[in-house]
Amino acid sequence: VGQHQRILYAVGTAALAVLLVTTVYVLNRTNKVAQQLGATGQALMQSQRLAKSVSQALVGSEKAFPAVSESADVLVKTARGLRKGDETLKLKPLDDSYDGTFTQLNPLIDRAETSAKAVMAQQKVLTQIGAALRLINRQSSDLQELSESILALKIHSGSSNIEVSAVGQLIMLTQRIGKSANEFLTAEGVSPEAVFLLGKDLNTFKEVTDGLLSGNSELRLTAARE
Repeated sequence: VGQHQRILYAVGTAALAVLLVTTVYVLNRTNKVAQQLGATGQALMQSQRLAKSVSQALVGSEKAFPAVSESADVLVKTARGLRKGDETLKLKPLDDSYDGTFTQLNPLIDRAETSAKAVMAQQKVLTQIGAALRLINRQSSDLQELSESILALKIHSGSSNIEVSAVGQLIMLTQRIGKSANEFLTAEGVSPEAVFLLGKDLNTFKEVTDGLLSGNSELRLTAARE
């Protein structure tokens, strides 16, 4: 009986040790997988955030640039941590079965990092352009109101059809100027058509305005008397 008890205790102790080791292994494995899944979700979220913030940064939104920098940093660090591990993120690398996926993913991560840096390098220019375009858009509304007031005065004073038509052209130009300013910068880049129209319409607006004020023989406009 004593011998059987010793054997039983030895087997029980060995089984308990095996159970303990297995439990520790499973917990570590579960924690590792949970961290990797969390990092994968974080990388996915940051990639979407980066795409959105870059689109906003390209049209001159000053608030978007910190998000571009942060999202790019987190995305790159997390993606590389999944590949090689990262002690600061307490992240273990994925096994070799993911090598094929990383072969396709790594160039995209590098490209995203390079592109984000390029956008950040142009922050001053993009924000200045965005602010200028928003100002033009706001001023176009004021120009339209003033042009409509002039049109009413011209009609009331019995001005010639040429002058009335010229002021009507100003009203039309103010609407196109605002539209071109809105379409100047897009998420895909600068719109060549909007750039051309904005420059052309601004020059035409100035020419017609000067003609109505000081006269223009080519446009058959006489200088304003009232």
